[in-house]
Amino acid sequence: MPIVGNLSEFPLPEVLLLIGIRTGRLRLLDVPEFGVLDIDISEGEVQNMHMGASTFNEAGKMLDKLSAIVQSQSGMFEFRLTPVSLVPRAQALSIHDLAIKLVCHVDEQTAQQLVDLTVEQRHRLIIPQPEIWVEPELNQFFQDALPLLTAGVSQDDVARHLGMDPGLVYKHLTHLRLLGLTELLAGKATVQEVEEVKPPQDMLHKSTVFIRAAQIKERIRQLSSG
Repeated sequence: MPIVGNLSEFPLPEVLLLIGIRTGRLRLLDVPEFGVLDIDISEGEVQNMHMGASTFNEAGKMLDKLSAIVQSQSGMFEFRLTPVSLVPRAQALSIHDLAIKLVCHVDEQTAQQLVDLTVEQRHRLIIPQPEIWVEPELNQFFQDALPLLTAGVSQDDVARHLGMDPGLVYKHLTHLRLLGLTELLAGKATVQEVEEVKPPQDMLHKSTVFIRAAQIKERIRQLSSG
């Protein structure tokens, strides 16, 4: 019986970890730009990736394609147990290693994107909020920055307003974005402007941000912060 699900609820890196040492084909459907993408896995080792008439077996090319799917947070997945063709490799690529490399690759891409952004870039709260668990330190930052994030604010303004190290603010904002709690916008709002916007009171008083899918999202947070 196949394993199926939605990539918006079960992120791709966690799907890869779920497959473990199985043998079969992971099919990603309705993913932006690619449509359908297949990954052949033999006893937990990645063999080939198929996209239309093209086949890839280099880790770098696989990561480029898969990272776009992770960041889009959309599409479906289906894993079926079935024999697959083996590909000679100088070094095996386990599904576990691919999952870790994928999260790190996405994190690096996000960091580079943030470095390339102009000072006009703002971070804004996504409403409605996804149902995820946030570890205590990040959640405290989230609650402290919530009034600013409600209207949209720059990284520098958050650092100045909260009296925090810009590097730590960058790390926290990156994780909030990877968790789907915030988004990036063009244009900059001052602290004075965002303080005039009041976030929902029930959101301000939450000590944690939901519980559902805790293991999935927390695993990705651990990998991306490592």
